Amino acid sequence: MPQIIAHLDMNSYFASVEQQANPFLRNKPVGVCAYLTPNGCIIASSVEAKKLGIKTGCRVKLAKQICPHIALVENDPDKYRSVTKRFFKIMQEFGGNFEPYSIDEAFLDLSSAVNSFAEAQVIALKIQQRIKAEVGCWLKCSVGISFTRFLAKFASDTAGKDAIKIIGSTDDLEQAYLGCKLTDIWGIGPALSRRLNSLGITEISQLRVFPLANLMQALGKQGYYLWSKVNGLELGQENNLAIAPRKSIGHSYCLPKWTQDKNYLSKTLAKLVYKVGERLRLGGQVAHGFYINWAYVTGSYFGKSFTLIRPVSTDDEIFSLVDQTLTKAVLTDKVRFLAVGVYNLNQPSGQTTLPFEVEQKHPLGADVYLAQALDSINGRYGKGVIYRGRMWQTNDMAHERIGFRKLDDI
Repeated sequence: MPQIIAHLDMNSYFASVEQQANPFLRNKPVGVCAYLTPNGCIIASSVEAKKLGIKTGCRVKLAKQICPHIALVENDPDKYRSVTKRFFKIMQEFGGNFEPYSIDEAFLDLSSAVNSFAEAQVIALKIQQRIKAEVGCWLKCSVGISFTRFLAKFASDTAGKDAIKIIGSTDDLEQAYLGCKLTDIWGIGPALSRRLNSLGITEISQLRVFPLANLMQALGKQGYYLWSKVNGLELGQENNLAIAPRKSIGHSYCLPKWTQDKNYLSKTLAKLVYKVGERLRLGGQVAHGFYINWAYVTGSYFGKSFTLIRPVSTDDEIFSLVDQTLTKAVLTDKVRFLAVGVYNLNQPSGQTTLPFEVEQKHPLGADVYLAQALDSINGRYGKGVIYRGRMWQTNDMAHERIGFRKLDDI
């Protein structure tokens, strides 16, 4: 018996949740924004907005030009998390190996729960019905079912809104790929698509029959992975649906106020660093590197990354490092975008620092305990109840956002 894997993908998720919460938004173009300022970005569009050409990444001012009566809503992370938990719970009740892939999609390995793709389709239909009945009638999802994880996601991506699509064998692949673009494949973006085009590959069916040796010569290991996936071969490391450990944690902010004011930029960095530190400790990890980037209104960028001898996990440690970089830098123009993050993440080694090193080199050694205490208080009474003085009057800066692949706090 082959694997039977289902992939569920919520349709126009954030916008649909807003339409579910507010009936007056239904059947109207809706854009969920990171910020409502003219240069703010739309992070999710309703079905009605997409039909007008207003898609993810569109600026607020452009969206208003396309559709003056579009309803723009600032994103509400807690609302989306709440809905995600509810449909995740429904999926888990059907057994199988459950893997949340992002805030609006998840895999369910039904190999041990059903005996056929027909039985899996019945479960998929029941999940769709229960989401509408128990979570919200306006919420729709696509479900793909196949014998590999890659094909299950491809099936849901191409199934259409509120539909179920089955790719039951390799005999179905030719029909499944018909009319699909290379960029419809999970993992192929514009850059990789152009590289494949240069090899004479413009359709998925051509990629499937392209000589493997030639593909590997051009793309290396990546070529083998692509060829295997589109031919319905599940690679060994993909059989386990467990979530891969995080390699980095970062937060960014498009500034509503373009400025060279380092005091304003420093406060914004403090807010971003707080989020990074919180997620780092939530995962029980430490970081051995950090980076800071910013973009100017002219389109040019500044970026630096540093490998650290001593791992960090607290806001104070990370902020001290990034703020030093900002202080020393010469700003050549107004800054419109800030990003900060940590990488090379590991579990704490358990090795203690010598007392004289804490005193002389790291006077904030006890800050780990303080940071954990702040996390505990905020976790119990709500985020932002207690914070450091440098974050005073930053409530309107870098509002909380929720990324589609950030599952830390769902």
